[in-house]
Amino acid sequence: MAGMLTATIPSYAGTDQNPEQSTAADGWDFAVSAAELSDLCDNSLQGAREAFATIEQDSAPATLQRVYGAHDAMMLDLQAIQHVWYLKSVHPDTEVQAAAEGCIEDYSDFVVSMSLSPDFYRRVAAIDTASLSQAEKLMIEKRLRDFRQAGVDRDQATRDRVRALVAEITELGTQFDRTIREDRRFVEATPAQLAGLPPDFLDNHPVNDKGVVRLSTDYPDYFPVMKYGADDDLRRRLFMARMNIATPDNEKNLETLIKKRAELAALLGYDSHASLAMDGLMIENPDRAHAFLSEIAGAVQTPAATDMNILLQRRQKIDPGAEKVQAWQASHLSNLVRQEQYALDAREVREYFHFDRVQSGIFELTEDLFGVRIVPWETATWHQDVTAWEMREGNQAIGRFYLDMHPRANKYKHAAHWTLRTGLKDRQLPLSGMATNFPRGLMEHTQVETFLHEFGHLLHNMFSGTQQWLDISGMSMERDFVEAPSQMLEQWVWDYDTLRRFARNEQGEAIPRGLVEKMNRSRHFGEAAGIAGQLFYANLSLNYYNREPGSFELLPLLQELQARYSPLPYVEGTHFYNSFGHLNGYSSNYYIYQWSRAISTDLFSRFKTQGLRDRQTADTYRRKVLAPGGSKPAAEAVADFLGRPFSTDAYRDYLGQLRQQ
Repeated sequence: MAGMLTATIPSYAGTDQNPEQSTAADGWDFAVSAAELSDLCDNSLQGAREAFATIEQDSAPATLQRVYGAHDAMMLDLQAIQHVWYLKSVHPDTEVQAAAEGCIEDYSDFVVSMSLSPDFYRRVAAIDTASLSQAEKLMIEKRLRDFRQAGVDRDQATRDRVRALVAEITELGTQFDRTIREDRRFVEATPAQLAGLPPDFLDNHPVNDKGVVRLSTDYPDYFPVMKYGADDDLRRRLFMARMNIATPDNEKNLETLIKKRAELAALLGYDSHASLAMDGLMIENPDRAHAFLSEIAGAVQTPAATDMNILLQRRQKIDPGAEKVQAWQASHLSNLVRQEQYALDAREVREYFHFDRVQSGIFELTEDLFGVRIVPWETATWHQDVTAWEMREGNQAIGRFYLDMHPRANKYKHAAHWTLRTGLKDRQLPLSGMATNFPRGLMEHTQVETFLHEFGHLLHNMFSGTQQWLDISGMSMERDFVEAPSQMLEQWVWDYDTLRRFARNEQGEAIPRGLVEKMNRSRHFGEAAGIAGQLFYANLSLNYYNREPGSFELLPLLQELQARYSPLPYVEGTHFYNSFGHLNGYSSNYYIYQWSRAISTDLFSRFKTQGLRDRQTADTYRRKVLAPGGSKPAAEAVADFLGRPFSTDAYRDYLGQLRQQ
C-alpha cells in the first residue's frame, strides 16, 4: 500500500552503473504514518513469533545450519523494523516517534523471550561444534553465555519475572530518553550580552521584535556562547538551563530505572547491575573497572590541577576575588589562555571549517585511506536535511548510509551512529544512520573531531559485514571495544596533511601550516582537566549502578563524586544526571570511553610509526580490526594488528606527558 514501510535485502554486489550516484532501491520508505508503522511492527513480530515457535519445536538433529540458519532467516525478516531505534530519535513526526517507541518495547520483549526459551537453549547447546570454525565456536559460546546470563536455567516463575522486569526497564529507558529529547530550553540575551561571539553567529541570531536574541540549549547555540561569550551571566544562565534539561521529570524515571535494574541483577544472581552489565566484556567486572578508573585518575590528577590553576589565574585577571573556576567559565577561560599563551584564536580556526567542506573532507579521507568511493544515493528520507550515500569498492557497493546532521525540534540532542542493518557476506549490505546537531555554516574544530568520531562508528559497520552469521557480523564484538576505532580516527583532525586538503576559508585559502602547528601546541592544554571530567562521569555511571538502591540519593552522590573526581565544582541548583542519556544506554558502563581510549592510543601507535596516510597500514587495520566483527575476541583483533597483546602502557605514557605540557 502507498506509504507502507518496506525493506529489501539487496545483493552484496548490487549497484547501478552510474559512477556519480546510486539509485539503488534499498532501505525503507520513510513517508510512513504512525498507524502504518505500528501495523508493520505487529505483523513483523507476529511472523517472527511463528518462525521462532518452529525453531523451538524442531526435533531434527541440531546442526549449525539447522538452528542458526533458521534463526538468521527469522532475524533477517525482522530487519523491516530494526530501524525503529533511529526513527524514535530523528523522525520529525512525534506520532511516528511514539509508534517507534512502542515497537521498540515489543521488539525488545520478543528478543528477551528468545533468550529465556529453554527449548531454544537446548537446541543451541546440542550443536556438535567439533567441525566448526573458531569463529562459529565462539558464536555458540557467546550465545550460551547470553542464555545463562538471561536466566534461561531458572524456573518458570523466575523467567516470567525476568521478562516483565526487562519490559519495565525498556519502557523506563524510552521515557528517560524521550524526556531529554523533547525538553529544549531557551534563554534571552540583549545584543550587548552577545559580545565576543563570532560575526557569523551574530548574523544567524538577529534580535526579535522584543529587542532580544533567543538562544537555545542546542549545541550550535550552546558551545559558541560558552566558548566566546564575554558575558559571564549569560554563560551562567545558559549553563543552568542546559544542566536542568529533563528536570524534574526524569528524577523519578532514573530512580526507578536504577531500582529495576538492580532487582533484575539480583534475580539473576549478580551482586549489582554493574556486575551484570560487565559480564562478558573486556573489563569483566566492576572491580576491574574501578581499578582502571582509579589508575587513570591518579595519572591525571597533577596535570589537571595545573590546568585549573592556570584557568583560575586567568579568571582572577577578570575578577580578582575569584577563588575557583565555575563550570560555565572553563571553556571561555581556556579559549582566552590559548589566545594569550599559544597565540591561537579559535575564531580564526573556525573560519576554515565550514560544514560542507568538512563533510567532503571526511569523505575524501575515507576514500584515500581505505580505497573506497562515496557517491550520492538517490533515495527517499524522512527530512529535507537528510542526505544519503553509497560506499563502493571498485564498482561494487559495500554499504549505504544516511546523515542527519543539523538540529531541529524533538530530535536527538547529541551525536550518535545507529546500525540500521548488519552486513552479511555475499548476502546483504550494511546500512547505517548518523545523527548530529552541527551548525550549517562554520564549525568548531572540536565538532569536526566529533564528526570524525561518529563517522568512525559508521565505517566500522560498513567494513565489518564480512561474516556469514548475524551473531558475529557487524559491530557484534564486546561493547567496551566499540568506541576504540572511533576515538583513534579523531587523531586525523590534528594532522596538517589531512586538514590542508579540505580546511579552507571563504576565500578558498587552505588552512596555514603555522595555524595547525599552533592548534597542536595548545591541544593538550586543558586535556587533563577534560579527562578528569570524564572520570567523574564514569564514576557517576558506575556508582549509580554498583550500589544498593535506597542506600543513596542521586544528587548527594553526584556532589560527592564530583568533589572527588571533577576539577570543576558542583553548581548549586543543577541536576545533570537527569539529562545524562548514557545512564540509560550505557547504564554502569560509561568507563567504556576511557577504556576504549587506552585501546585507541595503542592502535594509533602503529599509524604514528608507519604514517597517518599509509594505505597499507590502513588496509591492514581494516582487515584485522574492523572486518572481523565479533568473529574473534576484541583483544585478539587488536593483537593481530599490533603484533603483540594490547597494553595500557601507551595511554599511561601519553597521560604522563601531560604533566610536562
